Amino acid sequence: MRALKSFLCLLSMLMLSGCWSQINFDQLTVVSAIGLDAAEDDQVRVTLQLANPTLPIAASGGGQQRRPYANYDATGITIHAAIQQIQHQAKKSLFFPQTKIVLIGEKLARRGLDDLLDYFWRETDQNLNSWVLVSRQSAHKTLEEAKELEPVPSQEWKKYLAGTWKRPLHPDVEIYQFLPRLNQVGFQAMSPGIFRSSSAGQDGVMEIGGTAVFRNDRMVGWLTGDESQIVNWLTRGSSRGSFQTDIEHEEAVNFSLTSIRAKIVPVVRDGRLAMRLKLTGVAEVLTTTMPLDFSQAQPMLRQVLNRQVERAVSKTMDKLFVTYGSDVIGFGETLHRRMPSEWKKRKASWDSDLKKVDVEIAVSFRIKRAGLLR
Repeated sequence: MRALKSFLCLLSMLMLSGCWSQINFDQLTVVSAIGLDAAEDDQVRVTLQLANPTLPIAASGGGQQRRPYANYDATGITIHAAIQQIQHQAKKSLFFPQTKIVLIGEKLARRGLDDLLDYFWRETDQNLNSWVLVSRQSAHKTLEEAKELEPVPSQEWKKYLAGTWKRPLHPDVEIYQFLPRLNQVGFQAMSPGIFRSSSAGQDGVMEIGGTAVFRNDRMVGWLTGDESQIVNWLTRGSSRGSFQTDIEHEEAVNFSLTSIRAKIVPVVRDGRLAMRLKLTGVAEVLTTTMPLDFSQAQPMLRQVLNRQVERAVSKTMDKLFVTYGSDVIGFGETLHRRMPSEWKKRKASWDSDLKKVDVEIAVSFRIKRAGLLR
């Protein structure tokens, strides 16, 4: 009986919860952003933006205002090895589930990412909802120089990317969407870019714009803001936008575009693959540099708008398919879904077949208003 009581007592003690794995809050520091750059000997330089750390007070006195974050960096053969070094520098436990931004330097993106970014799949405490940005300069320099309205710059960038008003300008990509497309045939990766503002008096202000285009795990080039807007329409990232048409004698008309819908259909004729692309929507005249009688000019404006949008789409598709050889709009995935037997034949040679695809474009916008008050 005494042995049974002793056993039950021991069992109840084992079932009690304890605090052996507890980490005090003052021992944690939140990683707000992760910056990745190419380093010598195929190594990677990792920069972590740590929010609200305990910063040392300047030796000169209390007159210098301290930033509510600090940047730590280290170089290693892998991301994990570099982060271990930063862990010793920060002297705190690094908390990754609240990471807002993964910032990739252009030089590293062009070198190749697949082997490095496997880290994000393997580390269970990483935030796979972090937003991805490609920096035209080094990620470290961007994190060091950035000055935004928010106390921590990465928080400002996250709010901008998560908003809905900016979506016509460029795609928005989270890390869980970005990683699989680095080695996916038929739907390849892209990411919005970030660069230092060229406007006078905006020292340290960063602009988010343009699109970094990848072929497999390597970045191959950039799209402009207008080209990024078109890609956003084709991937259904946005259903609105703006467009400026050029009329004769250097006159121009600006349109606001809404209710944009894109339909992509693969077609095979005599063994040759074509992409039939139909783009529809509603246009509203915002401004014009020329006097117009809208009751008479509306058919002309509609014709000019449709023709120039078609030309812009054609140039963007040529840049993607022929110049970059990249399928960031997911045409291969559409072919796989609609014509699986045809995709099976073409999958192995998709990178070369993509450059030979005939693109047939039809654009139809109707003009709903001509600058009238709603």
